[in-house]
Formats: sequence, structure tokens, C-alpha cells
Amino acid sequence: MKILHVVPGLGDPANGIAAMATRLADEQRALGKEVSVSASGTAAECRMSDVVFVHSMWTPPVLRACHAALRAGTPLVRVPHGCLNAAALRHSAWKKALVSPLERHYMRRAACVLVTTENEKAAVERWVRGEPRIEVVGMGVDDLLTPDLPPKRMGEGPKTFLFVGRLHPLKGLDFLLAALPADASLRVIAPDGGQQAHYERLAQQLGVADRVTFLGVKTGAEKLREMREADALVLPTHSENFGFAVAEALVVGTPAITTKGAPWEGLEAHGCGWWTDVEASSLRAALADCAARSREELAEMGARGRDWMLADLTWRNCVERIQKAICGIINP
Repeated sequence: MKILHVVPGLGDPANGIAAMATRLADEQRALGKEVSVSASGTAAECRMSDVVFVHSMWTPPVLRACHAALRAGTPLVRVPHGCLNAAALRHSAWKKALVSPLERHYMRRAACVLVTTENEKAAVERWVRGEPRIEVVGMGVDDLLTPDLPPKRMGEGPKTFLFVGRLHPLKGLDFLLAALPADASLRVIAPDGGQQAHYERLAQQLGVADRVTFLGVKTGAEKLREMREADALVLPTHSENFGFAVAEALVVGTPAITTKGAPWEGLEAHGCGWWTDVEASSLRAALADCAARSREELAEMGARGRDWMLADLTWRNCVERIQKAICGIINP
């Protein structure tokens, strides 16, 4: 089986969609599949493939790849990555309206649409206004806790929170800065993208600039070390299809705080974090609760999160569900 993944923004270390698609391709190769990953998806690439996964929506590379796959007669699998969730649709709505007719056409003609959660499935059904085949396949995470990562910090002292993501209005860094508890510090892993100065000014206006550190892009072992050393990861998002940073933090034993804009209700069910409403006061209460707890208790929460990730959210389980779906397409 020859599989092609088309991923706009391939090579950008801050692009979560590209990271997920690349990891998915790796796991498919481990199952013996012939897998290619492309930033564009040319007509020739589509013709030479048995199935074409097109990740994300709205951009010219996505639209061209969908057209090329359908013209080649190759089964098209759409992976919208939360692009049809309500908050995501509101962002740059007028631009999306321009290409919505074409996107609906390609979505309806897709052999399959892969989504992460039941909520995302419902969002796709509402927007497409048709009957695409939709499969809920979830997401995966690796065991990232290696011997070279430090032990969890114990003892007293002000807490350190960590934000990992893009400097984008949907990510909610503005109300994280406003909700930061007294004495707690915040470390931010994010590419500048022209927005860092705005958030630095906001931190100054809020009187927290001396407790906020912008680290730029961190990947691999450097990022995992920051996650391991933090007292909690915070993802104050308005809309998130999955929130891969939450899974990464949990698997290295760090509890997480995120909003109901992300599908992480299991944080509370498994006793490994907080799942708040999408607004500053709820986030402030969760941060204060976390800051008031001992590091020993936070480490216990992180350990429960790690156990949950390794039991339920492995890449192998995710990829097996995906392979089952696409085998049904190629060999109905």
C-alpha cells in the first residue's frame, strides 16, 4: 500500500499538524507501508499513491491536493484537525467563506474524513451538510520519558507553569497572562511569528513581565526537559482539536490545565489536571488551585496522567484504527 500525506507547513517546528502527520507516517511505515509526506501533493504524487491523506483545510496547497487526488481517481482522506470547530471557523471567517463552496465539494467527495473526537465529528457533519463517511480515530502519543530527563522537582517554592504553542489569539495566552497567580512564573515555548512583542507589552501592562520568560522554539529533548521541570502545562485554548502538548506533558509526568475548548475532560476523570471553562476567571481558579498544592501532590497527579496516556492513547492503537478505515476504502 502506497500512502501519501499532504501537509501544508511541513518543516515548521511549531506546526502541530505537521508533527502529528509526520509521526503518523512513521508508524505506518513501521507497519510495512510505503509512505510519503509532501507539502504540496502534486498530480504525479497522487497518481502514484493508493490513498492520499490531506491534512488541514482552507489553504491553496490543500485545495490543489484535493483536486489532484480526485482527478487521479485516488481515494481521498480528509483530516481537518479541528478546522471546522466553531471557534476556528470564526477566525478569519470572511476568508474561509470565499473557499467554503470548494471545500464542501472536496469534503463531500472524500472517501473518508478522519476526526479525533465525537465533538469534531458533529462539527464536520454540521458544516459539510452532506453525508461524508466520518471515522473517529483519536490520536496517539509516544513514551517520551527517557532516562536523561530530570526527576520531578520537589519541595517548596513558587510554582512554574509552561505554555507550549503558537502565539495566536485562539491559543488564549492573553488570558493566561491575566490569570497568572502571584509569585508563580510562566515559561513560554512558541515561535515569534511577529506576535511576541504584543504579548511582551501585555505582560508589562499586567505587571507580570518579570515572571514571564519567552523561550522561542524548543523541540525534542529541550522541550521535554521544560515539560518535565514545569509544575504544570497550561493550554488556555479557545479551540483545539486535540492539544498534543497536553498529551506530551502527561506522558512525562506533568499535570495539565486546559479549557473546554480542548477535548480533555479526562484530566479530571483521571485526576491528573484541570478542565476549565473558556474564560479568565475559571482559568484563574484552576491556576490558583494548582499553585496551592504541594509538588509531591502534583507529581502524583502527573504519574496518574502518564499511566492514562500509556494505557489508552498510544500511536499503535490510533494507527491501527486508521488502517482499518483506509483498507475499507481501498478494498471495499
